[in-house]
Amino acid sequence: MFIRILTVLFSLVVLPVQAKADITICQGKYALCAASTCQPTGKTITTNNGNTYPEVVCKCPIIDGESIADTTMGNMQGSCAPTDDKHVWSLFAPKKHYPQEASNFSNRPKDMEAVAQKCDSTLNQGHNASNCFSFNCKIGPDDIAVCRCPMGQAPAATTFLTEAGQGNPEACYQHPVSLPVTEALERAWAKDR
Repeated sequence: MFIRILTVLFSLVVLPVQAKADITICQGKYALCAASTCQPTGKTITTNNGNTYPEVVCKCPIIDGESIADTTMGNMQGSCAPTDDKHVWSLFAPKKHYPQEASNFSNRPKDMEAVAQKCDSTLNQGHNASNCFSFNCKIGPDDIAVCRCPMGQAPAATTFLTEAGQGNPEACYQHPVSLPVTEALERAWAKDR
């Protein structure tokens, strides 16, 4: 149930921030970073809208199937097509089970369960949260993508949701890929709990 709510709110809350969104469904291989934690690189990354943020590197499983993209966001170039055969886009799809970094990308069913958790604004970690939606990723060994993404797109005192850590609250401090919480998302979270 929560995955459905998150998907709907994702499309209603996050995507409208981009005035000229080009939401589409892509088919094929993509990186699913929703449960990844990331490491700062000390470099910066510039998004399609010209904003520059601190860069993080994230390891994300490569999934084959349908996914949601905004081909105008991140550093996408207007289509779902990969930049070459060594890259995939980091996109989103509602999945309840998929390989995750917290379990070393295990394919055992109990290790693949997506567990969403809320990292409260009182932790002051919003500025350390990462966003990999619609960013280019290099294909690494074992179907793991290495994605370079921005962090710091939200103020420190921002509540966010993440699937990173499979429920371990320490993930809130590890630059997790996340979704900032709005009032509408907060209400949906409370209803689903």
